Amino acid sequence: MTMALRRPHRKSRHGCGECKRRRVKCDEERPSCTNCTKRHSECEYGSSTSLLWANEEHPTTSFGSDSGQAGDPALRLRSPSSSTAEAGATDSLGILSQLGSENASASAGSALNLHDLELMIQWCNATFHTLSRNETTDPIWRNIVPEEALSHPFLMHGILALSSLHLARTGPELTRRASYLNRAVAHQNQALALFRELLGDVKESNAKAMFAFAGIVVIYTFAFPHTPDAQDPWSCVDDLYQVLVLTRGVQQVIYAPRNFTSFLHDSSFGPILQIEEVHGPLPEDATDMLKQLREANEVCGSRDANHELRVYEAAIANLEEMLGWCYSGMRASTIAGRWAIRLQPRFMELLRERDPLALVMLAHYGVLLHYLKHRWCFDEWCVRVSKAVWAILDDQWRPLVQWAMKETLGVNFLEQVNS
Repeated sequence: MTMALRRPHRKSRHGCGECKRRRVKCDEERPSCTNCTKRHSECEYGSSTSLLWANEEHPTTSFGSDSGQAGDPALRLRSPSSSTAEAGATDSLGILSQLGSENASASAGSALNLHDLELMIQWCNATFHTLSRNETTDPIWRNIVPEEALSHPFLMHGILALSSLHLARTGPELTRRASYLNRAVAHQNQALALFRELLGDVKESNAKAMFAFAGIVVIYTFAFPHTPDAQDPWSCVDDLYQVLVLTRGVQQVIYAPRNFTSFLHDSSFGPILQIEEVHGPLPEDATDMLKQLREANEVCGSRDANHELRVYEAAIANLEEMLGWCYSGMRASTIAGRWAIRLQPRFMELLRERDPLALVMLAHYGVLLHYLKHRWCFDEWCVRVSKAVWAILDDQWRPLVQWAMKETLGVNFLEQVNS
C-alpha cells in the first residue's frame, strides 16, 4: 500500500488543462494523463473539491519492505481514517505553504557557495593527508580541525586556501588551475588578516585553531608556486629562507604568551604532538657525511675565533636526527617543519648573512625535502635548493655538499647542474 493524492468523487468532465488548451480528448488518468505523459508536459487538473490523502493499490510496483511500506521512513504516511485526520493534513499543508512564502526571499538570497563546498570536499578527501602523519592523526586533520574551524573563521579560510592551492597544483583541468590559485590567494589573505588580529590574544579557547592554522600556513608557504630565476640562484635561497622564517614564526605563536603544550597534549589534538620516537640506522655514506661536516666545523672554529662552532654543531645534530627519521621510513611533513623550528636563531642570522657553512647545511636540508618530494607541496624544492647552493659555492666548499647533490640529483648530478 502506498499513499497517493486522488479525488474523492468522480473524474472531471473537462480533462486536464494542457489537453484543454490543445483541444484534444483527455483520458484524465492521474497523476498525469496519457497525452501529457507522451509529450512530457506538466499535467494540470482544476479542482472543485479538496484533495484527500488516500490509499491506492499498485500491484505491479513494490517499494521498500515486504509489508508494502515506502522504503524511505520519511515518506511513510498513514492514511486518514477520520475527518480529524483529514483536517490535520489540510492544516499541515497550509502551514507549510505559509512558511514557504515567508522564507522565499531569504532562501533566494542565501545560495550555497558551491566553490567553497568543493574545497571542503577536497580537504576531507585528500588535502588533510598533507598534514597528517599517520592513521592516528588522520581523523584529527580530516574531522576535528574542520569542526574547530566552524568557530574560527581564520582556520576555515586557511583550510579552503590550502585545498584550493592543492587543486591548483595537482588538478587535472589545466584551464581551471589559475582560478584555483586565485581563490587560494583570496582565502589565504582573509585568513592571515584574521589571524594577525589574534596574535596578541592566544588562549585556550583558540589555541587549537591557532596551532592547526600554523601547520596549514607552513604547508601553504612551501606549496605556493615560485618562479625560479635561472640567472640568479640567490632567488631560490632567499625564497627558502623566507619559508623557514615563517615556519619558525607561526609555530612559536602559541608559545609566546604562555606555554600551551600541556593543554594541547591533553586535548583532542594530543596525537599530533605525540611524535613517535624513530631512529633508523644511518647508512655508511650518510655517517661519513656527518663526520665530514663536523670536521669542517671544527676547522673553521680553529681558524676563526668568531666562528659559531656550537650553532653549527646543533644544526648538524638536528640534521642527523631528521635523517634518522627519514631512514626509519617516516615521510611526514613534520620533518620539514621540525628541522626549521629546532634551528637556533643565530643560524638563521648566519643564513641571512650568506655564510658558506650555513649554505652547506641548507643543501643538506634539501635532502630532507627530497624524501618528501612525493608530497605535492615539496616536489620541486629539493632540486631547486641543490642546484642553487652548488652554483653559489666555490670549489673550496663544494666537496661538503657532494653527498647531498648525489642524494637529490643522482650520481651524475654534474650533468644536470652544468646543463
